[in-house]
Amino acid sequence: MSTGAIPDDIPTNLQEQLLLQDAKVGNGRAIQGGIDEPLGDAPRLVANYGGLPEDWYKMTSNQAFIINGSSVQVHWFRNLQTLQDVEFKFKRQYPKTASKNQ
Repeated sequence: MSTGAIPDDIPTNLQEQLLLQDAKVGNGRAIQGGIDEPLGDAPRLVANYGGLPEDWYKMTSNQAFIINGSSVQVHWFRNLQTLQDVEFKFKRQYPKTASKNQ
């Protein structure tokens, strides 16, 4: 498990740049965190950025693009008390391939 801060991903094309820019202005929604659904990364986030474990939430972008056959969104962590956003990453989901009948 990583203990230090994790650097942001760097966009590799215009679509990723647009997704990241939209996320960095705060366009996103929480998908996990707080007291009811604490983050496994919360202790590391507290150690690196401060706050309380229940202050940290995992966020996802509102938008997604299809890039090279995968759906791409941005994920990051937000401290809801300070509104600090950290560790932006691109999340790629590839479509499942159908199994071949033999």
